[in-house]
Amino acid sequence: MRTSWSIGRLFGIDIRIDSSWIIIFAFVTWMLAGYYFPSQYANWPLWQYLLIGATTSLLFFASVLLHELAHSLVALKQGEEVRSITLFILGGVAEIADEPRKPSREFYMAFVGPLSSLAIALVFLALWYWLRNISQPLGALCRYLALINFI
Repeated sequence: MRTSWSIGRLFGIDIRIDSSWIIIFAFVTWMLAGYYFPSQYANWPLWQYLLIGATTSLLFFASVLLHELAHSLVALKQGEEVRSITLFILGGVAEIADEPRKPSREFYMAFVGPLSSLAIALVFLALWYWLRNISQPLGALCRYLALINFI
């Protein structure tokens, strides 16, 4: 049996975290702190790898939430009922009560998710460009998040 917890509401939408999210958050943090960042930046202390790995992981899942929120806000604008957004081991899912009545509405609702990811990637790319010479760890965080949101 799956367990999820409500962590708040945005625009009247219940935001939830499934228990499986803890597993993927820990795994992504471990991969970033233990492998990715050390392979790219060999001179950081351990605490910095852990801090930047956990922060990057958290911001990655915030990006997933924003992606799902984009789908949900379009659904709300089109008069659909959005029950919740849940983050889980495979990403996120918006629970929308009914299918859109017109294919064009469904297309628009589907299109804004990837468009929001592109916008997020561009924001992190701009932050990387600005921060890369100021703070290597923050620049690295932004670079990774720009790349992962482009995918």
